[in-house]
Amino acid sequence: MSTTLLRELYGELTRLYIAGSDLAVGDFRLKRLVPQLLQLGERAPVFKRLGEGVGTLIETAPGIEKPTAVQLQELTLLLSSVLHTQGETAPSSETRELDALPMDLPTAYSSRRLTEVQDALESTGGGRYEIITQAYKDGLFQDLRLLIPAMGALNDPYAELADYVKDHVLPDYGPQIIPLLKGWLNIAGGRSDARAVEVIGKIGGEGEHDFIRQAAAEGSEPVRISAIGYLAGCDAYVGDLLEWSADGKKTIRAAAYAALAESGTESAQQRLYQAFSGKDRDLAADVLSRREHSPLTAQLVSDARKELEEARKHAEAKVKLPSIWTRLEAYLDSFRGKSVPELNAFYEEVLEEGAFYHGLGWTRMLHDAARYASNQGGDRTLALLLKLELSHASYLSYAFRLSLRMRKPAEVFEHYSAYTKGAFKDTLVQELERVLYSSTSRMYPRVWGSGEEYGREVRIPSPKELADRFDRRWLEWAISRDAALVAAVLSEPGHQTATIYLKNKFAGMMAESEESFLVLWEGLNRAGVGEEERREAIVAALEGKQRGLYRFDYEMFRQLTLLPPSYRDRLAALKNRYRYDAAKQLDYIIDSISEVQS
Repeated sequence: MSTTLLRELYGELTRLYIAGSDLAVGDFRLKRLVPQLLQLGERAPVFKRLGEGVGTLIETAPGIEKPTAVQLQELTLLLSSVLHTQGETAPSSETRELDALPMDLPTAYSSRRLTEVQDALESTGGGRYEIITQAYKDGLFQDLRLLIPAMGALNDPYAELADYVKDHVLPDYGPQIIPLLKGWLNIAGGRSDARAVEVIGKIGGEGEHDFIRQAAAEGSEPVRISAIGYLAGCDAYVGDLLEWSADGKKTIRAAAYAALAESGTESAQQRLYQAFSGKDRDLAADVLSRREHSPLTAQLVSDARKELEEARKHAEAKVKLPSIWTRLEAYLDSFRGKSVPELNAFYEEVLEEGAFYHGLGWTRMLHDAARYASNQGGDRTLALLLKLELSHASYLSYAFRLSLRMRKPAEVFEHYSAYTKGAFKDTLVQELERVLYSSTSRMYPRVWGSGEEYGREVRIPSPKELADRFDRRWLEWAISRDAALVAAVLSEPGHQTATIYLKNKFAGMMAESEESFLVLWEGLNRAGVGEEERREAIVAALEGKQRGLYRFDYEMFRQLTLLPPSYRDRLAALKNRYRYDAAKQLDYIIDSISEVQS
């Protein structure tokens, strides 16, 4: 028996349950079904009963005692009984077991705790990255219910979040999720599919190399790039990597070169070496620059020395020098991070002809050579660096730092104190500042508002450490050359000239940067100036400034909060100069002082 008409009737009756049974009277949709039901009633009496029931429901003939609600209920009961006894319930196709993937993941967390994480994985907007990283730290992703949303996050529009899931979340599930990832990804897809391939490569090991090789050969460009990287070091696939290193797409060639660099086979190294004489010179150099060791380094050094010979030979023929320099730059890139005897000789040769190469404008090579040589040390090296220093002030730092390590403090001062003006003096001051102190930043509670704020910390060697490394005459030199931060670090008690100088510089420089404030603050302390006098200097400097600051740096703000109550009126008089954060900070400082006073 066909149930189409019966289901249509059931739908109309359901509509009346929602709209109200009183609307059944005169309903044209039900009236349309009555003739069809009565016609079928000639073959099956139940249809006749249904047709009569519908007719009774929609007519308002006198004498009908049952309310429409009762009639609707009885008609629906009869119709439901017919529907439950008619039709077919057996499956139309062959039965089989459902596909299932065994997982050893628990479902230990409450849905309430997982909902926020799941929403962050499946939605967009700000704040999601912090939720997901915290959930990972808390171990929530070991719950089975977050696995599928985590896989979907590989396609998140926020790349940093997608990469975090790729690098941390999914690999923690282990190889058991590989079948799911394979079913999810499309090797002809985009960046999200490439991320899935990376996860498989990371957790699959050698057992998935065939799949990775297929993705590397047949996938889209981003998928191929990701897959090729996971064939690195697998000698069985060197032939494929050699083929891909000649691919028409530069990104594919770059990935192939990077993988070949991991191989110790002669064919792989030979292909990288060949790249240095062709269009992929820069690609090969970049690959080798990221490796601490390479079998090619010695040969490349030999080739680079030949380029130097060519440069000296054609020094007058300027037209050939640009192409020589282009090739040399690639060699220099490949030498980055390496330390082999051949490089020692190469860079020494460069330094010996430093003035010549500086004249050609090949300063990058000279800086590389000076940096490398200064790390090696030795009297011969120091002599070459001191010679190079004369070519330009930019080379001064290498010889200066090596001199500090190798020579007595008095000898260093005798040599470098001669630089009294110009670029050499300015560079020397900058280098002194770099070796005399260092600064870092950290977060502090924002007591004058909400949340946190950055503040800096300065690390300055102790007076004993400074005395062991620096001649005392540097203090007078720094004052005479107006190197305030150098003078501050080297200041000492009882040096009246230094004390007066630092007090004057503090007023003008304390607001330049938090680093300047911290160094000068410690310099005054080392000169013997007490905290009360130093805090008075802060207030006096603020009173002397015509324009207020946007905000007080952390340490300056902290020192102002330590002022005694007697400063309240002076600070209140400054309020009209400040707006924005500084105004809020000043209000907090004044209120703090008032509380102390009360």
